[in-house]
Amino acid sequence: MMWVPVTRLESENYETIRPGLLHVRLSLPSVTVWQFGSLRLWSDKLKIDKEFKSLIPPLGREELLQLEENIKQDGCRDPLVVWGDILVDGHNRFDICTRNEIKFKTVSHKFNDRTEAIIWIIDNQFGRRNLADIDRIALARKREEVLRPIAKENLRTPTGGRGLTSAKLPESKPPIDTRKESAKTAGVGERTYDAGKLILDAAASGEISQEVVEEVRRKEKSIHRVAKDIKESRQKSNRDEKRKEAAQAAEQESPQFFDNVHIGDFRLNADKVRDGSVSLIFTDPPYDKKAEELFEGLADFAMNKLAEGGSLVMYLGHLQLRSALNAFDGKLRHWWTCACVHDGGKTLMREYGIRVGWKPMLWFVKGTRHDKQKIISDVVSGATEKTHHDWQQDQSEAEYWIESLCPVDGIVCDTFLGGGTTAAAAMKLRRKWVGFEIDHDQAVIAMARCKQ
Repeated sequence: MMWVPVTRLESENYETIRPGLLHVRLSLPSVTVWQFGSLRLWSDKLKIDKEFKSLIPPLGREELLQLEENIKQDGCRDPLVVWGDILVDGHNRFDICTRNEIKFKTVSHKFNDRTEAIIWIIDNQFGRRNLADIDRIALARKREEVLRPIAKENLRTPTGGRGLTSAKLPESKPPIDTRKESAKTAGVGERTYDAGKLILDAAASGEISQEVVEEVRRKEKSIHRVAKDIKESRQKSNRDEKRKEAAQAAEQESPQFFDNVHIGDFRLNADKVRDGSVSLIFTDPPYDKKAEELFEGLADFAMNKLAEGGSLVMYLGHLQLRSALNAFDGKLRHWWTCACVHDGGKTLMREYGIRVGWKPMLWFVKGTRHDKQKIISDVVSGATEKTHHDWQQDQSEAEYWIESLCPVDGIVCDTFLGGGTTAAAAMKLRRKWVGFEIDHDQAVIAMARCKQ
């Protein structure tokens, strides 16, 4: 024996035919009555509104499987909410029941318009347990979009302020701060709300993958970390575009106008610099793990090119300290470890649970420092500057070290010239200089900067 449809009743207000079993009054244009032996039940024909359904944050795979197992075992205990013949709440249950031919109840809800229905759906979702912050932000944002026209309307008077004296103007409604209200509705701070919106926009445009959003949803990545990555990626793209344009323009104007800028790997072009001629090597190598392979070559270069008593000062990441010290061991003397403190926000290294407020600078000397009367501060500070290169340091820092460690008639060398900060500082202080840059376009930009 099986369920079969036996009749179809047209009714605007149909009471279920089995009082005591189902006590739900329907407001549907059509109902199908089913019969199993002597037992009769109904099943409604519902419409799925794509916009309404899109407002429902997706369940995780485990949650969805558990819900389906519960419904198969216990039936659909909670009624689906409908507006006329449109489903407004219970889309996952409706899908499960439809696929498994499980009967369900519905309850009708009246709304004045779609806006009211959307607000109800969103507010209803906030009652869900374990709703991820990124989903709460997405819901609150949709709510904000719906409320924005209402907020604007509240700022207006019925006559637009014309034709009435101030005494006769009706009292206007207070303005709605939609951003503040939306963040409050989502249960997050306003900064977190803005960061979440940035992530959602980036995902919608394809700037980041949906997998990144899923990682945020699963709390594998923080909202603020991902938002910061997006901003930094955009800033880097903008800088790259400007640098490329500048490099093309500069090269067209005057290609390779500095003989002391050598395009290529410093290790392969070491013969461009006379041994023992350099007073100071001031440089900023890349901070990635692969870049540590350059330390051995840098140590050999410095051992040969530095004059006796000359110095090498290099920026590096905290995690590179051991590799750098090992690479220079036996070649140059480790004189001191200094700290560079930049203005602005501190970098958060979540994998170590550290908020980093300073950057190491290693100072090596060939032999011994000949002028110990010159007092050097082991903490320097400057603004973060990325105009000419992504790793660029503030020029004032370069000027400090050049003035302190390179005599007026000395030579300054930068093996990772980048945006030309060392060269610009040396020129300002009237020191001779030489630089190496492996990237052709970046070298042209550095030369253009120095020409100015």
